Amino acid sequence: MKFNYSDFFGSLTQTGLLITDEERQRITEKITQVLSYEPKIGIFGKTGVGKSSLCNALFGQDIAAVSDIEACTRNPQEILLKIGQGNSKGIKLVDVPGVGESQERDKEYAQLYAKLLPELDVVLWLLKGDDRAFTSDEVFYKNVVKPHLDQGKVFFIVVNQVDKIEPFREWDEKNHRPGPNQLQNIEAKLSVVSRFFSTPVSKIIAVSAEHKYNLVRLIDEIVFALPKDKKVTFANNVKKENVSETTQAQAEKGFWDTAWDIVTEVIPAVIESIPIVSSFYKSVKSIFKWFF
Repeated sequence: MKFNYSDFFGSLTQTGLLITDEERQRITEKITQVLSYEPKIGIFGKTGVGKSSLCNALFGQDIAAVSDIEACTRNPQEILLKIGQGNSKGIKLVDVPGVGESQERDKEYAQLYAKLLPELDVVLWLLKGDDRAFTSDEVFYKNVVKPHLDQGKVFFIVVNQVDKIEPFREWDEKNHRPGPNQLQNIEAKLSVVSRFFSTPVSKIIAVSAEHKYNLVRLIDEIVFALPKDKKVTFANNVKKENVSETTQAQAEKGFWDTAWDIVTEVIPAVIESIPIVSSFYKSVKSIFKWFF
């Protein structure tokens, strides 16, 4: 959808703010840059943990082949998801080869991961719910990924396929959620992962891509952690059923704060006018109908 610059500037000029053509152009260019940004998401993990299935569930498109027979993603792929119409921007999804196939491949992939990590806005490291062997994941996490996390990279460990955790027959098929005993075991699994990777439980999300369990919470956490100027384009490209009111509010506030920073950078005098602040907020609220 197109951003309504006419309404945006009109609401500001109605308060008595004088905006020159040059200022209008600079503000337009900066806001356009924010809205045209394509977030880059990296999906990492061992072969067979369901990376492609999770991506399909989150973004609502078959963005990669899914197979139960063999590893599908042999080579790194940067897939630009085109969700929307016209000139709408998307998400750059980096679907990379899984670790743990062989020592030779893992050495090759370590170099690939190290090269990709600095370019990513979000890193999701996937584990399989019923997997007990984390050795290859631990080596890559501590030696390749963690140095980038220490620099502030947005990162979550995602434990996928939790519907397979015992007692798996307790899974509530109708409501797409675990039963009470299964939930206890899932929580215990997250505690084990937390200790193993020295990562807070708050950064570990249990999901089931197949049953669409906890996908909304995963999106909530990602949007909350993203910088304010990158929230809206990410949220706007997620499958709508996975976008909560919390995520919408976070994206809206992030964009409002970013646009306000742009306006006050170009026209510093704006910050002294309370009526303009109020009008600005109202204009962004109405404009956000175009996004969500």
